[in-house]
Amino acid sequence: METELKLIKKLFENQNSKDIIKLTEKLENKSNFILSRDVRDLKGIWELRWSSSNSSFLNYSSILDNLQILDPQEGKAMNLLKPKGIKAIIGTVILAKTEPINNIRISVQFTKAGLVGPSIGYRQPKALVKIKKEQLGWLDITYMSDKLRICRGDKGTLFILIRRNDKVLFDKFKEFIDKFA
Repeated sequence: METELKLIKKLFENQNSKDIIKLTEKLENKSNFILSRDVRDLKGIWELRWSSSNSSFLNYSSILDNLQILDPQEGKAMNLLKPKGIKAIIGTVILAKTEPINNIRISVQFTKAGLVGPSIGYRQPKALVKIKKEQLGWLDITYMSDKLRICRGDKGTLFILIRRNDKVLFDKFKEFIDKFA
């Protein structure tokens, strides 16, 4: 637990710390995550706090929330890049279907992507398009607790995410995904 707290502190105080990789690997080596047993614990909103990717869409931002919203028992997921502080599905959206592959790996099939605007009355502008060329990938969950999740993607990218407790946003995700998935 001490290692996890040190890592979380580094993620919030010093994104460039060389200790992040070392602490991450230490947690991964102690991991006891088993997807078939822990799948319910994946459900919710996860904020990307650190990534080894060079892509701005796959990194932490101080002005944007980079969220992964998961409902693995339903096989549904959303990546949402939105302005910080707004409790709405607004911004850049990628919808995905998920399915367990083994005890740590989840397949991800991206299905739709686009922009979603703010609600105006009962309408919410959307520019979601079906992804024509099949976009498949996977994530290995190499460590997970009630606060932190560490994943490694099919392209070798390391992701570190913090759980966000936001029932309002998760409920909006459920409504949104039921309409557009």
